Amino acid sequence: MTGEGCLLCARAVALPDADPGWLLRTGHWGVSTHPALPAPGWVAVQTLRHTEGLAGLDGAEAAELGPLLARLSAAVTRVTGSERVYTYSLGEGSPHTHVLLGPPRRDLCGAAFITGLLRRDTFLADETAALRVARDLAGDLAAGNTPTI
Repeated sequence: MTGEGCLLCARAVALPDADPGWLLRTGHWGVSTHPALPAPGWVAVQTLRHTEGLAGLDGAEAAELGPLLARLSAAVTRVTGSERVYTYSLGEGSPHTHVLLGPPRRDLCGAAFITGLLRRDTFLADETAALRVARDLAGDLAAGNTPTI
């Protein structure tokens, strides 16, 4: 992972010393809290190398992504109790393929929730709850739980 001036590379270098740091790291992907908004249960799944979207993934990265997203979705469901887990990937602003994944709020879902998330509306932020959920997710993932789908 290299890239002078790359925000996700710089963030990734700091994550091992952060709390909660990497929630999960594989040979090709890293999972951390949402980098721009502490929304409880929202994580970023990013390639560890510079890539330009899904078409830029190599075979190993592509093969790992589907099972990884299923595993993360199941963990978010277990930890948050949410019946839904949203995913989105716009591919703007960073030379890493990244997918953002997490639950809607119980009082706000669908387009209204996603619009707020994309706008980084502060009413979705809760640093204390986001840290607690991130720690719980890291523990769930470390326990090796597998999807029940």
